[in-house]
Amino acid sequence: MKSRVLLGVVDFCPFVRSYPLGLDLLRRVQAPPWDKDQVLLRELNWGPIAIVQDFQAKPLNLTRAVLIAATDRGDPANTVSCRRWQGGALEPLDVQQRVFQAVTGTISLDNLLVIGEHFGIWPPEVLTVEVQLAQSNVGAFVMAELEAARLPSSGIVGEQPLSAEFDVVVDRIAELARRAVTKGAAGLPELRPLTASQLTPIGPFCHTIDVNEGMDQSQQGAVRH
Repeated sequence: MKSRVLLGVVDFCPFVRSYPLGLDLLRRVQAPPWDKDQVLLRELNWGPIAIVQDFQAKPLNLTRAVLIAATDRGDPANTVSCRRWQGGALEPLDVQQRVFQAVTGTISLDNLLVIGEHFGIWPPEVLTVEVQLAQSNVGAFVMAELEAARLPSSGIVGEQPLSAEFDVVVDRIAELARRAVTKGAAGLPELRPLTASQLTPIGPFCHTIDVNEGMDQSQQGAVRH
């Protein structure tokens, strides 16, 4: 029986072309002539609890999962790396906090890994292809698009193309994902382990932002009025 592999893009955003986990990436990972019965390509850009419920409702009988995501592991910006999820025990309160955050709809690879393991949805081999971004949230890219849209020569918001740097990053992600899908851990000699103790700690649920930060006086006046 052939291996059945899940290829999931966790932080996918279809609305901002300049975001590295967007439409350009999706086209490139779709490019190989995958056997659709053996390679299941999924956009996992929704809450981990809903994903778990979907997997439980429709068992996929997977032998491997390859998850693409933006993360913050402390690497240099835009580094692309591969890891093998090895699980490990977390304190019940830590799991509960991740479940609480997941229920709010927060998209997070780490939460998905922990919650997926807690509910037993993962196959024996789970590999991640991760890009190190200062912010895994697309908000910074959306704001950059809005700023660019103010320029006379700009186009429609969301249509700014990938930068040359991100074009290289996206190619690297797609290549590593292809190797992970076709060969598994054996095709990734640079593979690192990822255990529960190495996950990025979850931040506070509530925080405030100074909307005036980085604005000149005229912009601050516009916000106040």
